[in-house]
Amino acid sequence: MTSSVKSEKAERRSAQGRLEPTSDVAELHRRLGEDPRFNPPTPSVWKRVALVVLVLGLFWVGISMRKQMSQAKNPDVVYASRYSKEHKFRPAASPIITERMADGRLKVRGAQPTVR
Repeated sequence: MTSSVKSEKAERRSAQGRLEPTSDVAELHRRLGEDPRFNPPTPSVWKRVALVVLVLGLFWVGISMRKQMSQAKNPDVVYASRYSKEHKFRPAASPIITERMADGRLKVRGAQPTVR
């Protein structure tokens, strides 16, 4: 009879339609199991697999980008003469002229740049 009294107490609701507060741990666990807000459905298998594939794909992209950054090299430098054939003994007005060629190499004209 005591169990039926306890269940009646547990099922008694307050004026707002909520369950009365209790300190009974078993009752709290029972309420927690019944409340759908705290028991969301498990995601489907394809969603879990897609998440794992996405994480692995992002990891691979990050590693490959890091490898490309570490393998980046300085552009090839082509040194051109600072004297033209027409004005053989007169240097160019600017001491150092750099230009990037179509194939990505760097062309340096004029005085040699200082090495740091």
